[in-house]
Amino acid sequence: MTTYKNEKSTLVVRRMPFSFDNNINVHWNAARPEWSYMVNGASLVMPYLEPYLIRTMKQVLPKLTDPALIQEVKDYIGQEAQHYQQHRKFNDIIKSKGYDEISVLEQQMLDEYTHFEKTKSLKFNLAYAAGFESMALTVGHWLIKNRDYLFGGSDSRVASLILWHFVEELEHKCAAYDAYQAAYGNYWSRLYGTLFAALHVMKFSRRGYIFMMKKDGAWRNTRNRLNIIKYNLRFITGVLPKLIHSLLPSHHPTDIDDPQWSKDWVAVHEKNNAELAHLDTNNLLTPMGAGFKK
Repeated sequence: MTTYKNEKSTLVVRRMPFSFDNNINVHWNAARPEWSYMVNGASLVMPYLEPYLIRTMKQVLPKLTDPALIQEVKDYIGQEAQHYQQHRKFNDIIKSKGYDEISVLEQQMLDEYTHFEKTKSLKFNLAYAAGFESMALTVGHWLIKNRDYLFGGSDSRVASLILWHFVEELEHKCAAYDAYQAAYGNYWSRLYGTLFAALHVMKFSRRGYIFMMKKDGAWRNTRNRLNIIKYNLRFITGVLPKLIHSLLPSHHPTDIDDPQWSKDWVAVHEKNNAELAHLDTNNLLTPMGAGFKK
């Protein structure tokens, strides 16, 4: 076990005014439809993954003694609750576009997470939570660094949802890790949890976007398949260096500084700028606070 390290962390539970309606296109990034599929597939996982993380963190609370860490875990739970609720709203619209059969995949995810809770130890589930957050930290850096390439010119509502989500993933990057370290601290279990969680989440994300692509006939298209490979390779090479760092025994999430854009996003929110829910995707490289729709 280790001493709680992130004593100065303060998390904000934000209730973002996102507006999702039926005119959202499945290909919300018209220039990169395959990337749209991949994000949609990942979004499908959130209403099943994040409640599992919440329940796991609630179970570890009685094992924690540091008041600052206890509060951080409670705020983490609040942020994750907002995440999955917003993703569920978005997912419901995507499903209504002719993908009702996605409910089969959703049941599979529910069953597997329920199985983990019933048959696995709290140590395993907490290592999974810490491991997923390690992956989310690396993904957040990659998304923000490549925000113009991935979200430029796309539907502002979807881009704002994803970027908000991962700004907060960066913000609460220490909560699950420090809770695991305080309760157990075993390096090998954390290593296993990180690898297991990363592969497990990617498995379901992949099933989601493949299902949608098959439904639309895009999976049989050579160009679509090559673009999916391209985005996957770009993703893997982009997140791997920081993910490898998170696997080191000496790693702590505070070792990886947050990108300036995410810091600026948080600063803008502190001014109650509701337009964070409607980022101007044509100006994502402008300084945060100046790139909103007017």
